[in-house]
Amino acid sequence: MKQRIMQQAQQEIFRSGFRFTIADIARQCGVSTKTIYEWYSSKEELIHDMVQQAIDEIKKREQAIIHDQTLNTMDKLRALLVLLPQDFQFFDIKRLFELQRYYPEVWKYLNSFMEEQWDGVKQIVAVAQAEGLLGTFNEELFIQLYIGGLNRLMEQASVNQVGLTLGEALDEMVDIMINGIRLR
Repeated sequence: MKQRIMQQAQQEIFRSGFRFTIADIARQCGVSTKTIYEWYSSKEELIHDMVQQAIDEIKKREQAIIHDQTLNTMDKLRALLVLLPQDFQFFDIKRLFELQRYYPEVWKYLNSFMEEQWDGVKQIVAVAQAEGLLGTFNEELFIQLYIGGLNRLMEQASVNQVGLTLGEALDEMVDIMINGIRLR
């Protein structure tokens, strides 16, 4: 039941953002709101649980990428930098801004993960540098550019129709960060 509740909440977020109510979720699940509250004491707790599940999935997939023998080093780096939970590939980027605005505690938790979870990327960067595929660069600045770029995209998506999903935005941003804009 808990998984079903989270799936319905995720569908509501995709459909209309974070404006859904517990009653909406109950109706979609065909249960009473009391049943939902047996599992979650609040909408914020439900959203936090969804974020936690997404983070757990990212950690698991990150390890799979790092140990995937079929990927070369640069493919691993790119895959790590665009890594999203499977269900969030087509997530409208403005939803992250809504999360930040309406659920600041959940956002703080997610943002902390985004700022701290770079060990896998650093590991693959070191391998790429040892293989002569990447030069020396300031990794902390690279991370801050990535996070800053993502935050700026979120802010812009909240006021303008950027027209990009989260997956598309990350894909283009990472392409620019890794390959640059210069013709070869």
